[in-house]
Amino acid sequence: MNMIKVNFIPQETRKSRGSVWQDGFGSLSREAILGILVAGAGVLLFCHVALAGLALVKYAQHTVLQVRWGLMGAQKKVLDDVTSEIKLLHTKMNTLRVVTSQQGVVWARLMNEIADSVPKGVWIRQISFEKSQLVIEGSAVSKDKNEMIIVNNFVSMLKEQAELKKAFIGIDVASIERRDNTALSIADFTLNVKRRAK
Repeated sequence: MNMIKVNFIPQETRKSRGSVWQDGFGSLSREAILGILVAGAGVLLFCHVALAGLALVKYAQHTVLQVRWGLMGAQKKVLDDVTSEIKLLHTKMNTLRVVTSQQGVVWARLMNEIADSVPKGVWIRQISFEKSQLVIEGSAVSKDKNEMIIVNNFVSMLKEQAELKKAFIGIDVASIERRDNTALSIADFTLNVKRRAK
């Protein structure tokens, strides 16, 4: 059975039924649509390339920063060592400042008094000032094994010195110990001389 199509709309007002690609879209022609699509694709491609380039730049910057951080590790260690040394020097300077600023203590006279009090058979290895007290380290030697008595005599002589009596109190034997396996009888001692409160 054959069908016949009848169209009663006049020829000049009929709308063709072509595709958008053939006829365009509204007032836009096929060339305009093609241009918009190409421009959109170009914009997307540009954005993609720009983001990829930005990612490469950021990666390069990250790599450079990692290399710099690695190099700074050695420099930081040197800086930390110098800082520690400066802190140690400041501590020593503060201690020295405390010692030199003590009122009423003539340190040269004090050292002379200590030197004059050293009996025969005793020698001083070190004198230091720590935490408001004078620390005297030395050794005593004796053929008769009476070095303990010699150290006690040294302490008694120190207690009679005028400069020591004026600025310090409480001379204590912090430690005394005999050395073993020696031909002579030797004892190492440490004395703590406390600073008198102002």
